Amino acid sequence: MKRTLIITTAAIFFSLVLLLSRVQGFYTIQNATLTVYRDGSAYIKVEISADEDEFLITIPLLVSPEKIEDILVLNGTNELLDYDFDEANITIYSLGATQITLEYYTSALTFKEADLWTLRFNSTFELTVVLPENATIIYLSDVPSAIEIKDEKIILDLPSGEWEISYEIPVQPLFPSTPSPSQPPEEEQPSEEQPAEEKPAQPSSQPQLPFAPLLTTEQIGFIIVGIAIICIVALTLVYIKRKRRFEALRSEEIEVIRYLKERGGRALEAELRERFPYIPRTSMWRLIRRLER
Repeated sequence: MKRTLIITTAAIFFSLVLLLSRVQGFYTIQNATLTVYRDGSAYIKVEISADEDEFLITIPLLVSPEKIEDILVLNGTNELLDYDFDEANITIYSLGATQITLEYYTSALTFKEADLWTLRFNSTFELTVVLPENATIIYLSDVPSAIEIKDEKIILDLPSGEWEISYEIPVQPLFPSTPSPSQPPEEEQPSEEQPAEEKPAQPSSQPQLPFAPLLTTEQIGFIIVGIAIICIVALTLVYIKRKRRFEALRSEEIEVIRYLKERGGRALEAELRERFPYIPRTSMWRLIRRLER
């Protein structure tokens, strides 16, 4: 009797473990990248391979959900997937998708003291960290798997675990320094003892015309009228082209383009969301992708 009870309890336990594993889903993290920007914000991108028979999968996050500024979950065909947060995890309803991409932004992984930035996180999977351009590493809590420099950015391959990285970023000048124009060499003045020799005038190789040809008033008038017609036609074509281009754009895209023009042609996605709060998060992401094309 006692032996039967033990066997039954063990069978129920293993069944629950198997059921729990099937509910949470099996997955493999193919690639995970953490990119740090100069302002301390971080962009995390995780590429996941899941079983097509799974209904949902649970992925650990690097920060708590309330510290995530924006998040996007896509399947292999760039369609949005639903998700829920659970403490420090995200549950993605994969619905049979085999390729899943998780992207989110946060400013909670870094902090600054004087001129020293510190990146601190705890990852349960291998992660590639990309530091800002021209950054200098001051401290590493452990030895990374690999280090390389690409496009003046330090790239670190890190195993799972707790990590702390301190780095400095050089201050960028507001205006680039312009070289001073070179001074032309001073001409040597002839000395008083030796008078300057006069160079004989060289004869011109071209024959001298008795008079310069002049245009008549009528010819000048034709030239002015022709130039005016060409300018009018060119301005009309430019106006028609720009008008058709702006008519093809949506009103929201036109407002974003004007804002980017005011900012010098560049702006962070977080700044666009703050400037246009009435545009939904997914619509803003698709709008940015269309403008990039």
